[in-house]
Amino acid sequence: MSGRLAGKVALVTGGSSGLGAGIVQRYLEEGATVWNADLNAPEQPSGRYIPLDVCDEAQWEQVLAAIVAESGGLHVLVNNAGIFTSSPVDETPVEDFRRVLDVNVIGVFLGCKHGVRRMKSGGGGSIINLSSVTGLRGQVGGAAYGASKAAVKMLSKTVALEGAAHAIRCNSIHPGIIESPMLRAAMAASGNPDAAEKHINGYLPMGFIGDPVQDIGNMALYLASDESRYITGTEMVVDGGMITGLPG
Repeated sequence: MSGRLAGKVALVTGGSSGLGAGIVQRYLEEGATVWNADLNAPEQPSGRYIPLDVCDEAQWEQVLAAIVAESGGLHVLVNNAGIFTSSPVDETPVEDFRRVLDVNVIGVFLGCKHGVRRMKSGGGGSIINLSSVTGLRGQVGGAAYGASKAAVKMLSKTVALEGAAHAIRCNSIHPGIIESPMLRAAMAASGNPDAAEKHINGYLPMGFIGDPVQDIGNMALYLASDESRYITGTEMVVDGGMITGLPG
């Protein structure tokens, strides 16, 4: 297929790198007008860039007003921007915990709040929130990150229920291990990135790390398109079987 998002205006937060950049790429390929809202401008052209701190409610209002004024509406909102930390719960500074919740939960909440307001007046739309497999299961070192991603899952279900009468759908995507600068940095920090990658591939049932374009971008494309018109309030797991069990 081609042109699956033709005529749609999409906003992707954190679209300058990693999973967000993969989503922006697929949306552009399928004909959407794509706005990339990020604190950092992309190194390569990637949609229409607009700066946004997702924790700042006034900025959300300004950004959405600018997008609607220039592009005529908002049909798709992807709340992708997020941060990651890892430390045992008894060693996690409360400031770090709060910062993760601010970006990963408050940022998504503000996106949903103001996205719903715009979509109500525009005839509906699709909101896609990036969670994680750690929002579905526990993970050593994941007190802050896991709590934030579980919150995103339940927030998405509430938005789905409240938005249904207004033709607004809301779903969450739960990626497993996906290729990204953050992943490569974590591998490098291990001191032996080749061994780290081999270890990861070894415990993934499908045997390889996911791709931000082919795996996350395509799932986000499906949820943004009219093909998923009867899907709302659900969590889409894209993890190569990671939470299903160990291979072998």
